[in-house]
Amino acid sequence: MNGDNMKKSKNTKNKKDKREKIHAKKKIQIDEKLIELEKIEKEKLEKKKKKFAIFFILWICILGIGLVKKQFQNDTFYTIEIGELILNNGIDMMDHFSIHTLAYTYPHWLYDVFIYICYAIGGYTGIHISSILLLLSILVTVFKLNTKITNNYSISAFATFICALAISGFATARAQLASFLIFALQVYFIEMFLQNGKKRYLIGLLFLSWLVCNIHVAVWPFYFIVYLPYLAEYIISWLTSKIKIKKETKLIKFLKRKFILEKNNNIKWLFGTMLLSGLTGLLTPIGLTPYTYMIKMSLSNAQEYVKEHQMLTWINSPFTIIIAGETLFLSLISKVKLRDLFMVAGLTFMSIISVRHISLLALIGTICFSRVFTTFFDTFGFNVEKKILNWICRKKMAIISFIFVILLSAGIANYHLKSHFVDETFYPVEAVKYIKENINIEEMRLFNEYNYGSYLLHHDIPVFIDSRAELYTSEFSGLDYDIFDDYHYSPANYQEKFEFYNITHVMLYKKDNILYETINEDDNYKIIYEDKYFVLYEKLKHLDYSITIQ
Repeated sequence: MNGDNMKKSKNTKNKKDKREKIHAKKKIQIDEKLIELEKIEKEKLEKKKKKFAIFFILWICILGIGLVKKQFQNDTFYTIEIGELILNNGIDMMDHFSIHTLAYTYPHWLYDVFIYICYAIGGYTGIHISSILLLLSILVTVFKLNTKITNNYSISAFATFICALAISGFATARAQLASFLIFALQVYFIEMFLQNGKKRYLIGLLFLSWLVCNIHVAVWPFYFIVYLPYLAEYIISWLTSKIKIKKETKLIKFLKRKFILEKNNNIKWLFGTMLLSGLTGLLTPIGLTPYTYMIKMSLSNAQEYVKEHQMLTWINSPFTIIIAGETLFLSLISKVKLRDLFMVAGLTFMSIISVRHISLLALIGTICFSRVFTTFFDTFGFNVEKKILNWICRKKMAIISFIFVILLSAGIANYHLKSHFVDETFYPVEAVKYIKENINIEEMRLFNEYNYGSYLLHHDIPVFIDSRAELYTSEFSGLDYDIFDDYHYSPANYQEKFEFYNITHVMLYKKDNILYETINEDDNYKIIYEDKYFVLYEKLKHLDYSITIQ
């Protein structure tokens, strides 16, 4: 009996083992099938992402073409002239376009040359096309960067769309547009180096530092500021790993729950690159200007008078304030990388201090926003990427989207095309024609206003002042008196100042202008030209300085 029982027990055990083996084999097969299905789904998703990337790049480029304004800002006109001067005569660190004898730093000489070449090839249209191409390059770079740091194409597209709207107001032929592209590439190279440690990105960062020195030296210090959030994140992460905490307090638990502490050892190489970038300022034809420009600018009074240097208000840029607010809000309710929090908080503070920094918040802030938003979705388990891509990649939806963006871009572009490159309500187009036909420009000493000075010098008329603001401050001009101050306070003591500068002619806006109202009552000044927007006076006691043909 015992033998039979043992035999039965053995048979039962064998059957059980067999069942377990079959079950294990089936489980392995099911797991393999699941893995295979996941792999297939992943491949399908990656294909959809590539398809969507092509679709969105075309979509955003169509929108970007319409967003670039046709009308030029005042800086564009002097940029053309300085570019031509450099190509013909080189850089001598002197001004050649005002009635004064001044030193000049040529702060964006390379961009000036680029714009003049565009102008020589295609006129104003050539310059307009260059602005479109720069904006499109920025938007494509921002989208590519967003996809790399988040791997979420739908959020990357949304953030890039917001970026396009936020920086569209800055999309004109000024050096800042080229510097936007440089800063977008800088963040791209930093993020890619931290991801894969490839040294070619460090070489790219050194090149970008040199490039920004020559394209827009005024923003070169910001190139180093971009590194700071990454360094701060590393230092805090390093300190956290060194400090041994026996008991986790509520504060420590909160910090671990809210912040992603990433101790990336590649930061050491990045820090070395940042220090080495400081030497690229020596590789320019403008001497030590990269090292002295910001110091002189901060000491000059141009910051008091020029609008873009003044403090931020809501009306200046609601998009960028919304970006900052949403990023900081999401940081409170979900996890966030310290670099993003530091970057957005720092740029917001800089924008409050000076309106000119809004553009940088709009550009880099949307990149941070993309990652923060993705982290927020991941924290709360909102996996919407697949659904959105499936929806957008449908033929009908794609066609509707393209029709929508084409109509939108065409509508905006049509609105812009109705205007001229030169706004005759803002620039003295007809007055310039009169001056060139009726007055001896070589003997004329003209007092003009700040906003249209660059247009005058673009037509070879020496100016009293123009939008190269720093040029007319004592810190830059090399004079012991300040032309900018004299211009600003001219309505109060114009007779004394005009005598000091030996002014023979005065050109003024007619609308809302105290100086116009004052000189109109002065018998020493005769109106020799007048239109709806501008008036040109000749000082009677200096008639021998001009040749006036009636």
